[in-house]
Formats: sequence, C-alpha cells, structure tokens
Amino acid sequence: MGGGKRATCMTIATAIVIWILAIICGIPALAGSNIKHIVVNSRVSFEVCYPFPQEWGPEYAKGIVLFRFLIYYAVPLILIGIFYIMIAIHLVFTSRVPGEIQGAMRQVIARKKVAVTVLAFVVIFGICFFPHHLFMLWFYYNPNSNDDYNAFWHILRIIGFCLSFANSCANPILLYCVSGAFRKHFNRYLLCKGSSSSRRRNADNLAYRDTSLTSTISRKYPSKRLGNRSCRIQETTITIQIGSAGMNGMTDKEHLNRI
Repeated sequence: MGGGKRATCMTIATAIVIWILAIICGIPALAGSNIKHIVVNSRVSFEVCYPFPQEWGPEYAKGIVLFRFLIYYAVPLILIGIFYIMIAIHLVFTSRVPGEIQGAMRQVIARKKVAVTVLAFVVIFGICFFPHHLFMLWFYYNPNSNDDYNAFWHILRIIGFCLSFANSCANPILLYCVSGAFRKHFNRYLLCKGSSSSRRRNADNLAYRDTSLTSTISRKYPSKRLGNRSCRIQETTITIQIGSAGMNGMTDKEHLNRI
C-alpha cells in the first residue's frame, strides 16, 4: 500500500473513531432528555427540554456537567495547547533552514505566521467555550445558585450560549485575518477579486520581457551588420518567448544558437 493510500485510510479511520466517540458522549443527553415543567408564579409557567431527569438525582447532573467540562473543554484545550506549542516551537526555533539567506529569511517569517495562527486558534477555542462551562459549573455546584442567580449570571449564560456556537465559524474568519494566502484565494474564488488583475499583470510582465529581449538583441546585433536578418531574429525570438514557457530562463546567446 502506497503512502497516499495509507494516509487516506488513516484519515478515514480517524474520522470514524471521532464520530463513534461523539455518539457515545451524546448518549447520556439522548437518554436523559425530558420535558420539565417550571412554575415561576401562579400566573407564569413554562416547559423546557431538560437534560437531567429529576428522578436520577442531583448527583447525576453534577457528574454530567463535570464530564462535559473535562471531555469537551479542559482536556481538548490542554492537548491542543501542548501540540500547538510544540508545533510553534518547531516552526520558530528550527536551527537549520535550507536555502539561500534571503529565501531562509522568508521561510522563517512564514513559519512565525503559522505559529501565530495556530496559537490564535487555541485562544479562540478557550474564549468561546469558557463562559458556558463556567456558568454550568457554578449553577450546578453552587447549592445557592437559584437564590444567587442575577442579571450578571443571566447575561453570562446568554453570552456563553452564543459564543459556543460562534466558535464553529470563528476559525475561517480568524484564518482570513491572519493568513494572506487564505485571504487571497478567498477573495479570488468567492468574491471574484484579483483574477482579472492577475491576468492583466501577467500579460504586462510578458510584454515587458518581450520588449526587453528585443531591445537587447537589437543592441547586440545592430541593423548595420545584419541588415534584414536582425528583424527576423527579433520576431523569431519573441515568438519563442510567448509560445514556450520552458525557454524563459535562456540567455540571448542561447536563443540565437537555437535559431
């Protein structure tokens, strides 16, 4: 089995394992969800979908909240943070960077950008899910949470709920802000920006190379010595420059030898 097929099989297997673990982690919520009737006063009451059945006791709710905090937030954040820090250290502090000095400097700058990007992903993940888990831990582990519940905790609950869903779309937005390559391709393919200007710029560069090559040949081989042959050389060389991308790196003498 080739390296490409092995990598594909590993990717598929990893995705299947992740889905199986996600289904297992979601079984308690599926089994315990029920309709809870909440009475505010004699005139106001409502029903909500509640994940913790009352007959299972308060300890079940505390256990599930702690389990979700550890499995969904703390452990992934620690693991992602450790691996991303290792990646950043490897990218930034690699001692040997192959290539010339100018190319090596560009490589170091690119690696630092990647390190900043992955660090930003960790920070965004931590910020988006922290308010939700903070509220859940406070509400279920504080015995006086119903009495202490005020506007602050209500606003924090709403913010945490919104941020936990906003994290799903935060990564591409962050990548657009920090990655020039991602931003360029995003603008090109989704906003239809840059494609026409790129074609125009390539055409201008091609015309400039043709003009420079023609003027160089004209200076090396003036018309006094070659007569009409000079014009034929110029026209043939320009045709080769446009039609064959493989001769762009040739010198004038190599073009003349091939002619």
